[in-house]
Amino acid sequence: MAERTFGWVQEAYTIANLKNVVRVFVPDSAINKLLKTDKIPRLITDEYHKDEMIEHLNTPKMNIPYTLLKGKGTPKGYTRTNAPCSGIIQAVLPGQRKEYQSDWPADSFLRWAVSIGFLDYDREKDTCSISELGYRYAVSEDDSKEEKEILTEAFLSYPPVCRILSLLESGNSMTKFEIGCQLGFVGEAGFTSIPQNLILQGLSASTTSEERNKLLSDTEGTSDKYVRTICAWLKSIKWVMQVPKSVTADLGYMTHTDTIPQSYQITLEGKKILKYATGSSKYKRIDKRVMWDMLATKPSDRNYLRNRRTYLIKYLSTTYRSLDEIIAHLQTKGMAEDTGTISDDIQGLINIGINVNKSGDKFKIMDSIIGLEIPDSVKSVGAVKSDLSLLKDDIRKKLSHINHKYLVLIDLGFDGQADREYELQTADLLTGELDFKGSRLGDTRKPDVCVYHDTNGLIIDNKAYGNGYSLPIKQADEMFRYIEENQKRDKALNSNEWWTIFDDAVSKFNFAFVSGEFTGGFKDRIENISRRSGINGAAINSVNLLLLAEEIKSGRLSYADAFDMFECNDEIILK
Repeated sequence: MAERTFGWVQEAYTIANLKNVVRVFVPDSAINKLLKTDKIPRLITDEYHKDEMIEHLNTPKMNIPYTLLKGKGTPKGYTRTNAPCSGIIQAVLPGQRKEYQSDWPADSFLRWAVSIGFLDYDREKDTCSISELGYRYAVSEDDSKEEKEILTEAFLSYPPVCRILSLLESGNSMTKFEIGCQLGFVGEAGFTSIPQNLILQGLSASTTSEERNKLLSDTEGTSDKYVRTICAWLKSIKWVMQVPKSVTADLGYMTHTDTIPQSYQITLEGKKILKYATGSSKYKRIDKRVMWDMLATKPSDRNYLRNRRTYLIKYLSTTYRSLDEIIAHLQTKGMAEDTGTISDDIQGLINIGINVNKSGDKFKIMDSIIGLEIPDSVKSVGAVKSDLSLLKDDIRKKLSHINHKYLVLIDLGFDGQADREYELQTADLLTGELDFKGSRLGDTRKPDVCVYHDTNGLIIDNKAYGNGYSLPIKQADEMFRYIEENQKRDKALNSNEWWTIFDDAVSKFNFAFVSGEFTGGFKDRIENISRRSGINGAAINSVNLLLLAEEIKSGRLSYADAFDMFECNDEIILK
């Protein structure tokens, strides 16, 4: 079975391009003819099987291999801007500086078409064909009433559209960050949202329009990207409008108000359409298309999570069930789970746009779910919960005061590609969930995170590593340099004066390294930093950081005593 991820879409915005993608599968449509007679012969070489592409496009009932549709990635010796055209859908989509797009946008449009039901995907053969709804859409007249009705049916069958419309239902505008933090599964890599107060902190420190624009356009989590993409669709059909929103955050050392341009508000048409999604009044509820793939994306054991959530959806679709009944049912499927995990899963189903009703202590899905099946290949091979998920389940039981969204720190600590998000989520845990002051700094020649409380300050270096972090000498020297700069506070040493993040009353400092796991001789390097600088520090992994946060928020540990734990020049272990 090919590894495809359907159900979530980024960077595919234009409905006209979507329609052309679907029309590829209509024999002798204008785009089908253009591909066969001009674009493919001219843009695609024999190396990428152009004759096979044309043969498929001449078939009355097309069932085209995904690899021929999407094309290849960037070949060695090329960049994304000059890579050759290697896929049918690449040739359909116009580029900014060339006649075609790369494989990434091609894949995004294919996932869009499959996710809303215009294309059918054969998982075992890894092929796409046009659906009945897709054919009706492809042959409908552009901008016609029929086209609008088909798009309405398709979009409202896609749960995340319903989720976003529901969040906007009150009529108040919401930023992509305010929506993004309520979209997707709780505390899971693949559904991250950048804390809005940290965006405002960054904007407050920006000195040029370029810095502001880069921050607003480049700093976003995966869920924030999904929001921006889906809202682009909804803007096109006039269900939402984009309106700049003025937002305010208390940054501890100041209150800052700024404008987030990527903010959205529902229209009157959107409110009317939402009635179809909820089935209220005289409107018939539209079935929800839920794909197995959309039930988890990034975790290494995503197939296990997808299977568990599939069983959960099917079990809750028949009648009201209690958490204990759900746990017993999952045990018959070979899955041992607890109430905390299931509660988070149910909230995740709500967050992706499935209508879950609670009556007393029981839950029921009110939607009719279509398209959800566990692939045979996964059934036969089975799926196993990862050690990371087992760890998260164990920690989840211990977090009764800390929001479970911060469980994502456990994922991020082992993701070597997620440094920025790891820093942002660490800063948000300490300053948003707890009462520390400070923020993420994380730019060139600045520590990743600095926080303080009363007279105590902490300089933090986040390190996301897949196989554990050993604290190399170079990075130990970097921490020593930050400590020295903070002690001397001489602009000649560092012109950005990052130490001004600390309040003047802060007089005692410690340093900390935060990672998923620590290995090798990290303790020797921490002791070396301490001897050279005269201040003490510690290492703390994501799990123990969460447990420390729980102890503080519960009131069992004071802030002063928490700072004392960073005096050990060793790893802090609470569990």
